[in-house]
Parts: sequence; C-alpha cells; structure tokens
Amino acid sequence: MRYREALEYLYSLRLFGTKLGLDNIREVLRRLDHPEANIDFYHVAGTNGKGSTCAFLNSLLGLTRTRVGCFTSPHLEDFRERIRVDGKAIGKKEVCRLLERLAPVLEGVARAPGCAHPTYFEAVTALALCYFRERGVEAAVWEVGMGGRLDATNAVVPKVAVVTTVAMDHSAYLGNDLESIAAEKAGIVKSGVPTVTGDLPPEAQGVVKNACRIRGARLLRASSLFSRTEPEVAGSRSVFTVGFPDGLGVKLALRLLGRHQADNCLTALAAWWTGEAGAAGRLDRGRVARALEETFWPGRFEIMRRGGIEFIVDGAHNPAGARALADVLGRYLRGRPYSLILGVLADKDVDGIVRELVPGARVVRTVTVAGSRALPGEELAARCRAAGDDGRIISCETLERAIGDCYSGAEPVSTVVVAGSLRLAGAARGMIGSRDRRTRRG
Repeated sequence: MRYREALEYLYSLRLFGTKLGLDNIREVLRRLDHPEANIDFYHVAGTNGKGSTCAFLNSLLGLTRTRVGCFTSPHLEDFRERIRVDGKAIGKKEVCRLLERLAPVLEGVARAPGCAHPTYFEAVTALALCYFRERGVEAAVWEVGMGGRLDATNAVVPKVAVVTTVAMDHSAYLGNDLESIAAEKAGIVKSGVPTVTGDLPPEAQGVVKNACRIRGARLLRASSLFSRTEPEVAGSRSVFTVGFPDGLGVKLALRLLGRHQADNCLTALAAWWTGEAGAAGRLDRGRVARALEETFWPGRFEIMRRGGIEFIVDGAHNPAGARALADVLGRYLRGRPYSLILGVLADKDVDGIVRELVPGARVVRTVTVAGSRALPGEELAARCRAAGDDGRIISCETLERAIGDCYSGAEPVSTVVVAGSLRLAGAARGMIGSRDRRTRRG
C-alpha cells in the first residue's frame, strides 16, 4: 500500500458518516489486543481550546516523560499531523504498514454482531493507538474529536480528564443548550480519575461537577490551582505572570496570543501538575517557562508575513472562537485596519461568526471552503452584507483568488485576517507558504 492509497482508503471510510458510540471502537481495540493498555492518557474535551491546550500539555509532558504521544484533530495540511510521538509526525511508511494490518480488522468488525463498519475517525483513532504501542509511548495527549461521551477516544481510561471550554457548537449532535453540550463533554469523566476544567460557564461547570460527584472523580478548576495576570501583547508575544500552587510566580511570553490562550495554558498546567504529581513540582520553573513559551499551534492567530503583507490565519469556526479572535485583533493591531477573508461551513452559526468578525474589517472577501458542508461564498457575502456596508463585501470565486487580490496592489491595508474554518486555515497556510517559496525561487 502506497501512502496515497492509504489515504484514499481512510477517506473512503467517510462514506460511513459520523456515528457516535463506543461499540465499534471497543471491538476494534479488543481485536488488536488493546493497544491502549499501559499508556497514561490525558483526555482533553471542550468546544474551543482543545488543540492549543493539547499543544501546551504535550510540551509539559516532554519534561516529565521519556516518550510522549499526541493525537489531535483535524489536521490542517497533512494527515500525519494528527499522530505524533515526541513532537514528530508519524511517517508515511508507518501509516501504510499499520493500515495494512488494521484494514482486515476494520472489515471484520463491520461483520461483527452489534457493530457497524468503523468510521474514518474510529479507524484513525485505532491507527494512533497502534503507533503509540509500537513506539513505546508512556503518556499520550488524547484529544476528543467531538463531544466526549460517545466519541471514539472515550474508549480509554485516562490518568486525567480535561474539559477546556463549553460553548454552542455541533448542536445537531450534542444538543441545543449549554447544559446538554456540557453533559456530552462530561462523558469523559471516569470513576476515580481527576478532572480538570477551564473557566466554564456556571451552568456547564455545574453539569461537570455533578458528573464528578456521581462517578467519584475529583474535580479541579485550573484557576483554583494556578493564577495569572492579565496578558499584554508585546510584539507577537502574549506576556503575563503565572502563580503556581506553591506560591512562586513565573513570567511567560507565549507565542500563542490572547486571553483565551493564557487560559488554555493554565488548564494544561493544571492537568500536568495533577497527573505528574511530585515530578512536576520538583522541576526548575525556568524549564517549565521555556517549554510553554516555545509551544506553537498552527492556524491559531498564526502570523505569516509574505510579500509585504501580514497574514493572520485563525481557525475560529464558532461565535465564541470568533469573539476571542476579535479580542486579540484589537489588542494586537491597536486600531490598525485589516481586511478579512472569511469562509465557513453551512452547519455552523454563520450569523454569530459574522457578527463578531465582519464589523471590524475594512474589506471582507468571502470564499467557499472546500467540502460538501461549505456555505457558498455568495450566500456568505449576503449574510455579511446584513452586518456591514455593502460596498466592502466582495465574493471571490476561490481562496486563491482572494489571496491573490491581496497582492494586487489594490489592497487598502497591509494586514489580512483569514478565518471562519480550520479547513480554510489549512488551505490558506499552504497557499501563502507556497507563494513565498515561489517568490524566493524567483
């Protein structure tokens, strides 16, 4: 099996849709002789902030563990981004070899009583676990795909469970109010397993607290363990001081900007401190600070300067994420104007995203995100016009055209924000980087 063939096989499993439930994945893992055994999982759920929290947690675990795995989704440009060990993505040969072994198991599960054909995400979850076992992973950062209770990642019993945030998203699957969504996230709470939360809305925190009480799990709020000062933007860094449980304070200058990233940093610290117990407390705080400061997570207020233009690429794909992006833009740009390239999926709260991002932009270019779930750029433009001046809303045929227009000389501002979808962020990163490489070759 070649790498392209391996990906084609995996993507063909998308025909089986999104099926929440654990019967399939449990049967897959049983037939694989439980590759999840003997791994300490840090299971991370939440509406927003999961990926960044996982990135911080991965850096921290590298200080206290010999071999650390990290499983996240979705990928931005390369499938292999999803599965990493010690910061390095799984190799193409490993994907092919492990998938050749896994494919017959998946087909067997499809015929098993009470099971259906495993989905794309279930297959990728199993692939990650097989790779982690093969590489001798000690601890793994384990990101929920969607929800938590019925997500394929919930087939493991973690060392620590983490709920970063709860906001409205994926309502068709998770519910139409915060309590329902929180209940799905709280589904990762396990008996006797400590659960760490970020600063959740009161109604969501109450749901998680109740789940911990019922299951006998200790609940820790990150802000009750660690404190922080208000972050200030200094150049392209977010600067603030973290107060540790033992009273020591450490000044941080994070690459990831924004209040929400400071909160994600605290959540990761609390999960690591809880799970790694004495080992974390004995470490030199300078090493801890450097690990956090070096943490990078692509597509989250990622600044790319190309051809005299400053691109800010962000995967904000729901109103809460868009609100956080707008807040960081205000702090970073300090009144400087920007234009916006916006593309969203049709099943998102489109008007909520538009309300947060469109009013602050000088010019808005709408595009159609790749994929069957995309909202057409023309329709998105119409929704944007309801929130702003018609004269500054432009519908572009493609993302490439929208980015190209920014280089045309007609662009009135030197900062361009690309947002609305992680798929869009991934595509934009590739196009902006590709243009830069062509320019340097020329």
